[in-house]
Amino acid sequence: MYHSHYTLNEFEVLDISGELDCVSVAEHKDRMENIPDKFKRHIICDLSKVTFMDSSGIGALVFLFKRLREQNRKLVLVGLTGQPKELTTLLKINRAIPVHNDLRSCIGASVEC
Repeated sequence: MYHSHYTLNEFEVLDISGELDCVSVAEHKDRMENIPDKFKRHIICDLSKVTFMDSSGIGALVFLFKRLREQNRKLVLVGLTGQPKELTTLLKINRAIPVHNDLRSCIGASVEC
């Protein structure tokens, strides 16, 4: 799912690349489910290197969003382009999960990210 991570202010930034589809979600299911326990800060998913996303990828992000929300933590998506951006726009994901063009605009929005 994510290939690397780093801390930025009160966020853990997870770099996600490649395809976020049923195959990758199934391969990384355990890793995905452990994100809320492994990281104790708010989470930013940098999706700028994601080339394709299907309903399984959306489901994984919504799952993570709900788990973090139960812990009074945030999930923010940044860097969506191409097909992944079109899909999240079509499904109106931004109504529940904050979406920003890039990390700079997210951090510029402060904690409201």
